[in-house]
Amino acid sequence: MKKTLLVLSFFIAFINTTHAQTNWDLLNPKPTASTGKDIDFVTNEIGYIITGGELLETLDAGATWLKKQSINSGNDMSFYNNTGYIVGNYGYVLKTTDGGASWSQITTDFSYTFNTVNIIDDNTVILSTSNSILRTDDGGSTWVNLNIPNGSVNKTFFTSALTGHAVCNNGLIQKTIDGGQSWYNTLTSNSFPTDFFTVQFVNQSVGFASRQHDDLFKTTDGGETWMEMPYNEEAIYDFHFLDENNGFATGEYGATYKTTNGGTTWTHIFFLDSYYGDSSMYGIYFQDNNTGYVTGQRGRILKTTDGGVTWTAQSQNYNDIGQLQFVDENIAYAQSRNNFYKTSDAGNTWNFVGSVNLDSSTSTNGFTFVDENIGYTTTGYSGGSVFKTTNGGVTWSALNNGFSIIDEGITSICFLNATTGFISGGYNTRKVMKTTNGGATWTQVFNQTFGQIQFINDQVGYANRIGYETGRMYKTTDGGTTWNMSFEANHGINGFDFVDENNGYFVGDQGLMYKTNDGGANWVKLEIPYETYREIKFQTKNIGFIADDDGLLYKTENGGLNWQLVTSQYKINSIVLVNGKIYTAGTFGKIYRSDVDYQAIILNADGAENITNSTASLTGNAASNGGPVSDIRFEYGLYYSFSDFVAAAPATVNPNDAASISVDLANLETNATYYYRLRGTQNSNIVYSQIMSFTTLPDYTITTDYVYNFGATTATISGTIVSNGYDITNVMFQYGQSPDALRIQSMAHHHQYQETQQKMQLRL
Repeated sequence: MKKTLLVLSFFIAFINTTHAQTNWDLLNPKPTASTGKDIDFVTNEIGYIITGGELLETLDAGATWLKKQSINSGNDMSFYNNTGYIVGNYGYVLKTTDGGASWSQITTDFSYTFNTVNIIDDNTVILSTSNSILRTDDGGSTWVNLNIPNGSVNKTFFTSALTGHAVCNNGLIQKTIDGGQSWYNTLTSNSFPTDFFTVQFVNQSVGFASRQHDDLFKTTDGGETWMEMPYNEEAIYDFHFLDENNGFATGEYGATYKTTNGGTTWTHIFFLDSYYGDSSMYGIYFQDNNTGYVTGQRGRILKTTDGGVTWTAQSQNYNDIGQLQFVDENIAYAQSRNNFYKTSDAGNTWNFVGSVNLDSSTSTNGFTFVDENIGYTTTGYSGGSVFKTTNGGVTWSALNNGFSIIDEGITSICFLNATTGFISGGYNTRKVMKTTNGGATWTQVFNQTFGQIQFINDQVGYANRIGYETGRMYKTTDGGTTWNMSFEANHGINGFDFVDENNGYFVGDQGLMYKTNDGGANWVKLEIPYETYREIKFQTKNIGFIADDDGLLYKTENGGLNWQLVTSQYKINSIVLVNGKIYTAGTFGKIYRSDVDYQAIILNADGAENITNSTASLTGNAASNGGPVSDIRFEYGLYYSFSDFVAAAPATVNPNDAASISVDLANLETNATYYYRLRGTQNSNIVYSQIMSFTTLPDYTITTDYVYNFGATTATISGTIVSNGYDITNVMFQYGQSPDALRIQSMAHHHQYQETQQKMQLRL
């Protein structure tokens, strides 16, 4: 059963009547979700981290980190006493002379991308690029560019103003002993891949370098020779040595190591229980053998005070959040793997509350809380069990004596209250199960697999079928006892949201989106960008958000007639609207919050259609996100005069409603450009749409076309006559050997009827 009333054309609205969500607060992880690239301390209390666009600061030995300022880019950072530099892309350099309290951008007159900053003293600073160094000997007032030949440099380390080392791609290490004037090779390689990552010297003699993929080199003669160390761990991206023997390293997959014998052996001091993707660390700093810090992907910042035996993370969670739910305007729960986190202050702070005890092959798949204390969660494709908490997620108890309720995994859960709820799942045996006693017992009510279930009240609910190429919407009006198909779509339906019993939307694969305003009896197709959408949430009939698989978040303020791209947050797994705020949650523990901004009235004029020499059709749409909009009209005229108007149909839009508008214009001047706009009134305020234009057709057009069938004394000439409103008679060709002497040749059939096009030919 497919019911469609209308196809509404898509428009990503960047018009002046639509508000963008421009300010997003990062609620987790704090203070950043960006990759930390480097970390350094100027005292035991004061330290800094750079990301690609932020400078972070701690003033309390890493107990708290806050964003100090935005930066254009950041690749490396270094301090010498109170002097510090940050270098980035396209010649970007920041300098501080007060230990990082304030920073100023300086110019080198070179627009290179810098990979390293070496501070020898307050005056001598050496920056490196992929093929050169820039050095200053006057504190940055002037800079000299010196070439590094024969290599693509990834990192440099200068042990003095004259002696420096450059680690490069293809296994090459170069050295200078004259301040960069000349370079010579100290290590080469014929193997592949052998790109170097980084280099650090403990003193003038002892240094370490890391190379693809997991090679480690050491020198004890000032870099004249390098020996490969016995090392069978993950790639190292950063070192920090306290002396020749005691050092630390971090790198790929979050691997972190410690050596006490100069790199001969390395001990694991992992902050994770194993190696994980997207967890690489790029900065490590130890103040002594006990107190240290690491930073890297997912915005991770961690501190140890026992030499890496234990670590304390700056944020509670850096893993993907599968779902977010508010039980009131302040209290919310977030699920990440089998762990649950809670906020009691509208998301400003999050705390771990408890976990579901599952084996490593099973994970929770969805949850719902009916109040602050009572909640339910399910296991997914490798499970099929339901767990319940009565203490706000601190502890969870398995229902059904721990046995699966749906053997092939649960895909959706919905509870109306503490006792009545539904689950669905399975792929060979599809089931919808209902409980009326808080999960103590379950009864099958339907044989489908629902991806989502939503009840509007205790009787009316909706659900979407999954597991097939085509999607279906189902509806119940008897509290879930029976379910009837409401609509079948050509592609899979991934998510839906109803704001009341009648008004709802769904999204899915291949740009699929529909809306209904009569409880699913009829559905209207909405055209949106061709992507796969899984998340959708509406605040009112007009104001809503959708997110695609790439984390692009779109917003509508007029019931889906127009859309605006508001942000990109890869990847969004959950959208919540509460108390005038939008919350998004997704990969790597990210939770964002923003105000839901909107205009009280939105008017949008579309392009003119059905244009003739004297008529045209105008369309548009009007939406109210406040009081009623009245006196809706199209104003039009020549030369922006807007001297004429036609009342639109409909001429009024009710509060929190939207409508498509259309009018027909007549008695227009021929071949004239008209300008038009929509106008509406709300609470005595007059609002206009953007200005559009169209040009009426001329009464007729006459064009000569090509000449063919040439002979010595003959040819065929052709032309086209288009009439846009009047009879055209006495059609004839004029020809001759000069424009001043044309002969006239009448056509055998020379009557042209109005509003037609006719091809003419004449054999000469």
